[in-house]
Amino acid sequence: MSARGDDTTPLLRTDARTCCVSAEVSLPSEPAMLEGTTKKFTDSWKLALSLATWVTLFGLPVYSEYISWAIFGRKDVCGANKMGWKANVGTDDDPVLVNMNHTLVLAGYEVYAWCGVLPASYFNAWPGVVQTMIFTVAATTGTTVKQACQGISGTFLAVLNVYIMSTIFPMGGADPNYEQWMGYANVTIVLFLFLVTKADTNTMMLGMNWTVGLMMHFMNPNTPPTIGTYKSPILGINWDGETTVTMLTCLAGCSLSIVATVFPLQFKNMGNVHNDTQQIIKGIDEIFTSAIDYWAASSSGPKRFTLYAKMNSLNKAVARVKSTLEDAWWETFDLGSSGRVRQLYLMLCKAVDRNSDEVFLLKAATQCLDFEWEGGKPHQKVVEEVKPALDRLKASAIDCLSKCRAACADGSISATEGIAMDAARATIQKAQAELSEKFQKATGGGLFDHAGEGMYLSKQIAPENLFIFSISMWAQECADWAGELKQKCTEEKTREPVMTKIKKPFKKVASNIADTFNPAAALEPAQLQYALANFLPIICTYLLAMNITAERTVFVRYDSTMPGLLAYMITKDHFIPFLKNAQKLTGIVFGHTMPLLVMSVITLMPCDSPFRFVLHMASIWTFHSMFNFMTFASDQWAGVGQTIAAFGVYPLFQQCAPAGAATHYGSHYRAIAQTIVGMMTKIFFSNVLAKQEPRDQAINQFRAVNRCCKEALDAFFLGIVKGPEGLESARLKLSGLVSELAATSEYTDPNLAIVPGKRAPFKHSFLKIIIDQYKLILSDMDMLVLAVCGGVESDTMTEDQVEFMKILTSQKAWAVVRTDLIETIHTTLDMCEAIIAHDTEKPMQAIVVEKMKRMTKVATLEGIDDFYKQVYQQSVSAKEAEKDNKCIVDLRRTKLMVAMNALSLLVEHSVVLIGEGFNRLESKL
Repeated sequence: MSARGDDTTPLLRTDARTCCVSAEVSLPSEPAMLEGTTKKFTDSWKLALSLATWVTLFGLPVYSEYISWAIFGRKDVCGANKMGWKANVGTDDDPVLVNMNHTLVLAGYEVYAWCGVLPASYFNAWPGVVQTMIFTVAATTGTTVKQACQGISGTFLAVLNVYIMSTIFPMGGADPNYEQWMGYANVTIVLFLFLVTKADTNTMMLGMNWTVGLMMHFMNPNTPPTIGTYKSPILGINWDGETTVTMLTCLAGCSLSIVATVFPLQFKNMGNVHNDTQQIIKGIDEIFTSAIDYWAASSSGPKRFTLYAKMNSLNKAVARVKSTLEDAWWETFDLGSSGRVRQLYLMLCKAVDRNSDEVFLLKAATQCLDFEWEGGKPHQKVVEEVKPALDRLKASAIDCLSKCRAACADGSISATEGIAMDAARATIQKAQAELSEKFQKATGGGLFDHAGEGMYLSKQIAPENLFIFSISMWAQECADWAGELKQKCTEEKTREPVMTKIKKPFKKVASNIADTFNPAAALEPAQLQYALANFLPIICTYLLAMNITAERTVFVRYDSTMPGLLAYMITKDHFIPFLKNAQKLTGIVFGHTMPLLVMSVITLMPCDSPFRFVLHMASIWTFHSMFNFMTFASDQWAGVGQTIAAFGVYPLFQQCAPAGAATHYGSHYRAIAQTIVGMMTKIFFSNVLAKQEPRDQAINQFRAVNRCCKEALDAFFLGIVKGPEGLESARLKLSGLVSELAATSEYTDPNLAIVPGKRAPFKHSFLKIIIDQYKLILSDMDMLVLAVCGGVESDTMTEDQVEFMKILTSQKAWAVVRTDLIETIHTTLDMCEAIIAHDTEKPMQAIVVEKMKRMTKVATLEGIDDFYKQVYQQSVSAKEAEKDNKCIVDLRRTKLMVAMNALSLLVEHSVVLIGEGFNRLESKL
């Protein structure tokens, strides 16, 4: 037998849990039906056009002179804090403007100036409304409302802070009682609190951006008070106060972002859910139909790769719908029937998500089917007997899912729907009984070898068993979920008190606030590191902007550009590659410069030309249509598109300058230069505060993953599946560790480094292969849990489960199986760990590698054939071998073969790691 290290055939490297395949075939593109590529394209265009229309219309008071006069009046005469019609009670050389009234008319005064319906102080803030709208709007209404609420809460906290400071020191930095250290202390505390709490990103972005801007204005002794002078009906609030303007700007921008998702076109979350869930069920039907057709064939073929693509697409579709449903809460706050509909759809998604185990079992079975065993006769016998019953079971399960989805759509189950669901469940049970009978008839034993275990219990028949087991388990879970759904709807028929319904949204908000300001979470080392990595560059650039006095530099004293931009660019990534920072800088540079090129063409036309105004509107609409579409449609460049659209607002929202007036580009290039300085500051602190490089963190995480994997397998071989020390808990922990390792691996690519270090390049591609294999190992562990526990959910093992483990562990061959598998897995993982950690060009001298080289006869799991024979001879009576009335998922022999197949797959997946590992050693990569 060949050693596993000799088999270097690549695994089908997808984000799915499968067994080993021996063909280097590229997957076809994922079906648009489930992935929604075409729908995403069209929806992105529609939303981009809707948002661009609102941006263009809402910007009219800024770039249109006539509408600007109607809204803000004569800004050159009225100043920053006057509204309405004004009379001049002073002289032409020294005008004194007062509100026009009947008394002044009788006294002979005429209207001197129109000062608008809003103070002129709102004119400069008007483009900020559009920027807020662009940063807030999302692909759906629910997500937009969520981000709007987050942004409003962050802005409110920033405004409240400055309002309190302005109340204490009415003259701000010029107040005689004010000390500069007080302002610095305030900014330091507020910014750090934003970052150290578990606040949402949008809350922190707007909160910190407005904090640095407002506080820098407050601390500037040369600026007027931020609370304003034009009284409003609300006590203590002035219309022209900077805090008032800021809060109203945020409210307007967030409100417009929501409006853009509901008018003129609607992009509601629940509308997407209705369509997506229907497509998901259709996709499940196609997956199981294609799988059965492939299984029923007489030989293996490339059709299975299309099947695998559909399976991967299904996972993405379910994840997308779950995310959409979570944000759908913000559309209606779960009030009325919409809340019930959302809850039922969440149950549907969880049910489909639970079926993912069976889908991956199905995938593993199709990849491991032996069409050539005994000339294909055993396979064809099973197909002839079982396929009709299997088709009927699949059809009944899909019918049950469809009926359940229809019930979810209106949030309740009528009497007719309840009867239909019960009938569908009964049909499933009938089909299950028929399938079990046909399967046992086809695999009754004694047909293809002298001992009789070949068709009844053997590794050759195990893939057939696994395939039928997975469909039977899936159908059973569909029937169980239909019962849960009906019970849920029955319980909710009891009318809930109105006050209880009203309290629910407030309870959720209160819970979120409690989680945000949880002191224990704020003191976690990872949270503190994240807070410092973002806080230090912001506060340093703030101090630089506050104290710079040199002339002829790109820095302007009391200019909040640098800290404000860094507040917008906060990230929870501990390792930020230069490429991401370069993308952000690209967005800012393009946002400042591309509009200037557009305006340079527009300014060629005279101010009174109607064509100029039309061209200006069309340019704004086109500009924002393009880059908003980029934001919604692109995964890789969405941030760049959003940044260009947002920072292009101010340069585009310009009125026609008088003839001969110079165009000033300096402020835009100064902003770009300050952005570069801010980015470099952020990169510096990120590298200084990083305790280790991404490659070192990945190595440590990989070691933790290996330890957890070994503990999980040890727990299984000790017979512990349930409980905190069992396989099920260890598997859940392992899944989280693998996800963390996968996230870190994105930053370990040597190509992301600006310059190489003295260490050898990190084996990034090998780590990605290891992560892919670990996903398969997780699937194998799922298979083990499913074989032992079936669909039973409990915290401890039942008597049947304990008895099942006794059957496994009581066989003489079990010790051989256990020893071989543990030695293979442990040695493989240790070898991978040594290869990943090797960072020099010297030959590797690890003991574990030498041990692996000496291992022989490791291509298959030792003892598995003897195990099957012993189970057949000792644990199955002749009567039981002939017939068992149990459902397939409850048959002892089917569960035994599922468990042993999982152990065999664990070994097969090690083949890939061993082969890839030796390839790295031989090529010195």
